[in-house]
Amino acid sequence: MDRPKRNILWLILGIFGLSGLGWFGNTFRPETIPMLTLFFLIIAATAFFSSLFLFKIVRRALLVTVGVVVWLLLRLLGLRDLWYPLLLIPCLISLEILFQRR
Repeated sequence: MDRPKRNILWLILGIFGLSGLGWFGNTFRPETIPMLTLFFLIIAATAFFSSLFLFKIVRRALLVTVGVVVWLLLRLLGLRDLWYPLLLIPCLISLEILFQRR
């Protein structure tokens, strides 16, 4: 049985996203709402393309992206307790199971 090959374009876009995130973080301070929005969009795109290259399933890539963005938003809002990521992981796993059965 032949396994589908990974699309190298997703890896290249993920690396470009990391490069763009580094440039954006060094050039602009994400303090205002438009800069924070752009910052989180770059993070979301980078996480999506990187996880899409790793998992090869769009549903899992979206769940990982949502998890990363929610976790970073929680950190931005000052919710830095260990329980928040520990509660976020089972929520994302349960969403994966829910969408997997449909």
